[in-house]
Amino acid sequence: MLSAPETLVLESFGLCVLAFVAIVALHLVGLHVSIRLFHMKFNVGNIHSLPQHRAMIVILAAMMLLFGLHMMTNFAWGLFMHAAGALPTYREGVYYSLENYTALGLTRVDVDDRWRMLAPMISMSGVFCLSWSTALLVSFFGQIYRIRPNG
Repeated sequence: MLSAPETLVLESFGLCVLAFVAIVALHLVGLHVSIRLFHMKFNVGNIHSLPQHRAMIVILAAMMLLFGLHMMTNFAWGLFMHAAGALPTYREGVYYSLENYTALGLTRVDVDDRWRMLAPMISMSGVFCLSWSTALLVSFFGQIYRIRPNG
């Protein structure tokens, strides 16, 4: 039989896992929408045939869109943490998320022991989301430089 504190930790862990799945899925949907948008707007299927300056504008636009998507992901984590009662303010939740998104445990914000799994969950979501975004940019660059006569 689990003690009351252990039960709270398990409940919090379950909530963290659900938030992880929802937030990573949100990021994945955002990537899908972004890719569709770029296919419609910039005809990225033929990105290698665009003039160099236009291709760079497409890459810059993609980077800014991805930046916004990552910020949205962190804002979603902040909202979850505040709504779940892990942190008293939304601002602290966003700050905690931003600190843990790429580096585990390097934070000035403390959470109760019950919520210790937040940092690894946020960090793992950062690994997935940043990897997908990097793969998208590598794909764009690969398409741009795949067939480019004279340099």
